[in-house]
Amino acid sequence: MAKKGFNFNFFIIILNIFLIDFFSKYFLLNFFELENKGRIFVTRFLDLVLVYNPGISYGIFSNGGEIQRIFLIVLSVIIIAYLIYWIRSSTSKFLSFGLCLIIGGALGNMVDRIIYGKVVDFISLHVFDYYWYVFNIADIAIVSGGLSVLMVSTKDSFRNS
Repeated sequence: MAKKGFNFNFFIIILNIFLIDFFSKYFLLNFFELENKGRIFVTRFLDLVLVYNPGISYGIFSNGGEIQRIFLIVLSVIIIAYLIYWIRSSTSKFLSFGLCLIIGGALGNMVDRIIYGKVVDFISLHVFDYYWYVFNIADIAIVSGGLSVLMVSTKDSFRNS
């Protein structure tokens, strides 16, 4: 693989994901005052509801306290640094794009842990009486980026089979 520098466009993608996530949470908490309004019904399948998640995905490890919060912040920094290294050594723009989505989302959730002590989630999707976990813009970016990385990683396997 040819080594290349960190493309400025990748920085813009990361920054945009982070800012969209940060300002959506900031608006809902400080201007819309979602915390005082409870569940807001937007459509038949989408609600806004404020949930603070001190753990990781799906509320796993929610009882870890301050040590866990610091550990998750440090882990986020390490993962972000590794993903930046991966982007710098990648020749695939699609893979780099996916990694940028993950980094932007990880930054958003990491900043939540720094500011609020917990990750702020507010998007609730549901079908009839089945509700999915509450999530945020950063989570959407992380999952989308993860799917992009998975697609690139498995592309050759499908091509060879």
